Amino acid sequence: VLFRSLAETFGVGLLLSAVLAVVVWMCRRAPRRLRIPLIVLAALSISVIHGLIDAFQVRDYAMAVAHRSPPVLEIFNRGLMPFVFIYGFYATAWGLSLSDMAMRETQRRLAEANEAAHQAQLAALRFQLNPHFLFNTLNAISSLIVTRRNEDAEHVTMKLAEFLRLTLEADPQQEVTLDEELATTQSYLDIESTRFGDRLQVEFDCPAPLLDAAVPSFLLQPLVENAIKYAVAPSRARVVLSILVRERSGMLELVVQDDGRHALAALPSGGLGVGLANVRKRLSAFYGELGSIDARATADGFSVTLQLPLRMVEARRAAE
Repeated sequence: VLFRSLAETFGVGLLLSAVLAVVVWMCRRAPRRLRIPLIVLAALSISVIHGLIDAFQVRDYAMAVAHRSPPVLEIFNRGLMPFVFIYGFYATAWGLSLSDMAMRETQRRLAEANEAAHQAQLAALRFQLNPHFLFNTLNAISSLIVTRRNEDAEHVTMKLAEFLRLTLEADPQQEVTLDEELATTQSYLDIESTRFGDRLQVEFDCPAPLLDAAVPSFLLQPLVENAIKYAVAPSRARVVLSILVRERSGMLELVVQDDGRHALAALPSGGLGVGLANVRKRLSAFYGELGSIDARATADGFSVTLQLPLRMVEARRAAE
């Protein structure tokens, strides 16, 4: 009888411990403010259940051996606290284990974000120091000076300085406001507008409330650069490059599209894979499965749509 009672107690303990482990695991998806109360409630509930089961087992064992037993409630009151300590310890251990796993996952994602951001910065610096880019820009300034368009030359020089300052000072490992990201993109496009003149028409469409949305720095740069390289540069007709921003179901949606359909034949055999792969990796590092990118040819040209969580930084900046 004793061995059977011990075996039953051991089996019940294993079963209830497994139930508690499952509850603690499921609580990781609960809101942070509710996790600890839910785990405490689960541990207490399982302690009470095991205490009641144990009280009945002790009564049955006492009846089998001595043919009499204290009341079940008395046995329950005496034996409850050990179960509270035991399951409380289990819950604490599993909770700490889950917290450690969550911390490790956060650190892993942060490391990936830092690596991807560093790669984006290196790519941006390589582009800024690209001899073709600097040569074309300086050549455009020289042409403006020769044709006595001194004000235009000064304007382009200032835009080049502004673009280099923004890109060199910005930290690609941090998020910036959409307003800052669009300003960097505008500086780059102002320079390219001087190169291509009427062949490049730029359109921005962004609701004012979304200008404070948080986005990774240099997010739009590869997409706009691709559009210039593969749609505007090969074309002899005017190309409209549009950057659209909108909110959709609590997500921030960014669209970079062009109507350079006639220039699609200029795409390299590898397509736009390098630039898009870089953007996709950064979205994944920053936002996991919540970030996405969709690139496709359209009836008029090419379109790239980015989706990421909509978060405003206005409150954070006010606190700073």
